[in-house]
Amino acid sequence: MNLKAIVCTLLVVLGLSGVQAQDVKIGYANIQAILLRMPETQTMETSLATYEKKLAEDLQIRQRRLQSLYADYQEFAKTTQDEAQLKPRQDEILNLEKEIQTKSVESQQKLMERREKQLSPILEKLQNAITEISDARGYTLILNQMDGSGMSVVLKGPEEDDITIALMEKLGIKTE
Repeated sequence: MNLKAIVCTLLVVLGLSGVQAQDVKIGYANIQAILLRMPETQTMETSLATYEKKLAEDLQIRQRRLQSLYADYQEFAKTTQDEAQLKPRQDEILNLEKEIQTKSVESQQKLMERREKQLSPILEKLQNAITEISDARGYTLILNQMDGSGMSVVLKGPEEDDITIALMEKLGIKTE
């Protein structure tokens, strides 16, 4: 959906809800830039990187164990063709491979859960600042200047309605 369609839909909805178009005051902010500069976000990223490294080390230990088992199996298979002796070693290798796959998926889930848990209070703090500034300045809507992929949503707007710097100051972020 393009920007014109969004704005038109928004104005229609507001018109239908009894709000006059002249009563609508829209502000915008670059939320992504603010989040990147928040000390809490930087602390979170450091914490998550450490946690991710710990999870990766655990997987690497298992991976090295798997490589060792496989090398031992190959050496043993050179000396015997007895399926009854090979089968337990094959099973051990297969079980460890499954375990590594399971641990890999679990690690990604744990990392995502930890990210969400740590990001939640940061977003709440940001939302509270947005609410305070929008209420103080009389904004009906605050738009995010960029979408999640970095594409600009607000292509042009009055500078006085850009609350990015005000939000950064409210959050104690040094601005240039």
